[in-house]
Amino acid sequence: MRGRSFLLFVLLVGLLGPSLSFADLVAEDSEDNKWAVSYIAKNSVHATVNGQVTHGDGLHVRLVKGHCDKGNLLTFVYTYSNHPRIEKLKGTYLTTKFLGGEVIVKVVHASPFLMGHRATIDMGWGGIDELKEILGSKNPLVIEYVDSHGLKITDYFDIIQNSWSNVGVSDALDRAVEMCEKL
Repeated sequence: MRGRSFLLFVLLVGLLGPSLSFADLVAEDSEDNKWAVSYIAKNSVHATVNGQVTHGDGLHVRLVKGHCDKGNLLTFVYTYSNHPRIEKLKGTYLTTKFLGGEVIVKVVHASPFLMGHRATIDMGWGGIDELKEILGSKNPLVIEYVDSHGLKITDYFDIIQNSWSNVGVSDALDRAVEMCEKL
């Protein structure tokens, strides 16, 4: 499949020349434990890596058209826990341990997904160089959700820890910035 994506990209560049548009940007094939630019939308580009504990709960840096010098760090939590108020986590701040320090994150969305629920977690914004430094600092990158403010996290999430590789993060962010600027 990797060859097909590359061939498609080469054909598009050959046919269209230097005048690439959003429709011409092609997401990279993902490879386990290696950062790639694997999601491109009309107004954003995501550099991503799969989760090591829960594969589908990747770590994303989202760059938004017109603001390609900053990235929004996002992750996801898939859970089988069937807490009756899990969808009400939207807008809630959670305490985590991330890279050895306490980091407060925000649940921006929680909804039914497959046979459980999926929460989208906003970890904040940072400049691209700052994100390269943070995400390049330790391997693996580890997050753990902890109890706080009367919220027992294991009532909501059955897996409270995930980790991600930082292999290729700096290069993937450079490619994401380049693609974002072409949106």
